[in-house]
Amino acid sequence: MCGPIPLRRMPAIPVLRELVIVASCTLAIILLFNRIRLPAVVGFIVTGVLIGPGGFGLVGEPHTIEVLAELGVVLLLFTVGLEFSLADLRRLGRRALIAGALQMALTTLAAFGLLIAARIRVPEALFLGLLVSISSTAVPLKLLSDRNELQAPHGRAAIGIALFQDLAVVPIAALTPLIGTWARGGSMMRVDLQVILHAAGTIGIVAVAFVAARRWVPRLLGRASKGQLRDALFIGVVVAVLGSAYLTYRAGLSLALGAFLAGLVLADSDLRAQIAAEVIPFRDSLSSVFFISMGLLFQPVYALRHPGLVLAATVGLVALKLGAIALACRIAGMPWRVAAAAGLVLAQVGEFSFVLSRAGQAAGLMPDPWGQTFYASAVFSLVVTPWLVSRASGWALAAEMALRRFRPQPALPLGEAEGVPASPVLSDHVVIAGFGLNGRNLARVLRAVRVPHIVLDLAPENLALAGAEGSRSLLGDATRPEVLRQAGVSRARVLVLALSDPAATKHASRIASPMNSRLFIIVRTRYVAEIDDLYAAGANLVIPEEFETSIEIFTAVLREFHVPHNIVQAQIELLRQENYSLLRGRRLPGAVVDQLDSILLRGTTETVLLLQRSPAVGRTLEEAGLLGDAGCNVVAVVRGGSAVTTFDAEFRLRVGDTLVLTGPHAEIDAMLDRLRPARAGA
Repeated sequence: MCGPIPLRRMPAIPVLRELVIVASCTLAIILLFNRIRLPAVVGFIVTGVLIGPGGFGLVGEPHTIEVLAELGVVLLLFTVGLEFSLADLRRLGRRALIAGALQMALTTLAAFGLLIAARIRVPEALFLGLLVSISSTAVPLKLLSDRNELQAPHGRAAIGIALFQDLAVVPIAALTPLIGTWARGGSMMRVDLQVILHAAGTIGIVAVAFVAARRWVPRLLGRASKGQLRDALFIGVVVAVLGSAYLTYRAGLSLALGAFLAGLVLADSDLRAQIAAEVIPFRDSLSSVFFISMGLLFQPVYALRHPGLVLAATVGLVALKLGAIALACRIAGMPWRVAAAAGLVLAQVGEFSFVLSRAGQAAGLMPDPWGQTFYASAVFSLVVTPWLVSRASGWALAAEMALRRFRPQPALPLGEAEGVPASPVLSDHVVIAGFGLNGRNLARVLRAVRVPHIVLDLAPENLALAGAEGSRSLLGDATRPEVLRQAGVSRARVLVLALSDPAATKHASRIASPMNSRLFIIVRTRYVAEIDDLYAAGANLVIPEEFETSIEIFTAVLREFHVPHNIVQAQIELLRQENYSLLRGRRLPGAVVDQLDSILLRGTTETVLLLQRSPAVGRTLEEAGLLGDAGCNVVAVVRGGSAVTTFDAEFRLRVGDTLVLTGPHAEIDAMLDRLRPARAGA
């Protein structure tokens, strides 16, 4: 008799356990960090700390995670290269490029000097200084976007500097092996002729391969796309990315450099957006594994044993970057307020610093205890970033106000736009502070109706655009009283504050209001919490973007229910007069919305224009069923500019007549359906 068939034992898959642990812990921590509003990047690093050898030791095979992390870095650098077309580089602007280069140089030199004073060897001090000079792009970008400050002056400055830093990662990654060779050779750099020739040959081969790939790879991928072969397109992208990374690795350079070059190859391709859509989900997943792998390297025990050193390193790092960025922005020609706010936004260590630190660790450039000190201060600088970004504009404005008390600055001269004739001193005009989308649209309308106006902005490129379109312009800060006087606020009728900086908007309203008692100040804001403060600061009309969109939506809905126009307008005026209290969750006694049920039951009046093929055309009112009905009735017909209110048996309706209907809402809806023109061919 046969016994039970033994079950075949499946082979063990060690990596599966690690992946399940990583995924489970990451999900829990990301949910927690989302509730306390900390960046996801910090959550990934904390996950690595907790599950790594310095935490609970849950991961026994860190090598597998490191391999996945390398793929994440490759895809991360590929998407960075994909976003850097030549047009994008030109749009960064001269000031952003100058500020980015100066910031990296100042930060690196300052950190280098401090580390040399701490008796660290020159190669390690130089490499750590380069790591400190790079700020995060993903974290500030997300925070500025959430606060609607991407177009604010400090937001534009921070983005320009961060993008320059991302681009600088590539040469730093290429230099890292040379710095490692220097470190292994002692205190003096020893690079012989053979090394130089090898480096030159490698760069030449990479350059030739890049030019050839830039010509042929987009064509090959374009064929796959035209053939509707999505799988072929994706596989082609994978081959291009991994193949480029492998070639640079074999040439003695980094995988990340090859991936970045592959992105540049496709940056100007028509397939750029489609390729990004295919790659970004994989990039996000694998780059999260990279940050987890960085957490594996961090030893929390070190921070607990040396809290004073870690705290001093974190504070020093943030202060050093803040000062270097602010000084660089100021040298590049930006106002102190913008420079200080940009410094607060970028006063942290970036994700690419962790990318480079892995290469530096392999090259022996991250000696303990300084390596652990760097990891700890970098993580804590990311943790405080949301707090710094939320207060950047307010703190920067307060610092500039304090600076003005000690050193008053003269007003900037009025800039006459090219092609705009000189005119007498403006009066009874409109001052537009901020030449973003809203400011441009307003100026366009004012030019069309010939209303005198002047544009205030901090960005010369915006003022050049205003001048090209025919508007007078003034380069200056709307938070400075002397600039507002130069713009003629004391003689103006309207001041429109279309700024993307809440603190600057509030301060400009506060100082402009006393200058002109009849000045009407209009403020645009995105934040509900700012409405009451802006009115208190002197604004006459505050327009919150979301609430005005809500008003447009409910206006359309009420008109669809034939609520009379004056009723709808009364509700809109009430909402605005009460500072949008109803939309902010505050019920207003006697509001029209509270009476909407009774309004809909009572009935209303509606007008309808008779078009061709309407069933009522050529009929009398009685034949059309518009008289003697207990429901909807015609009370007047407008014909040729005159209203007819009495109808005889011979009065027949014509195309172009406007019927004035009265009755309950449901009956009017039914009548409108009966009067609607028949479809052609019906």
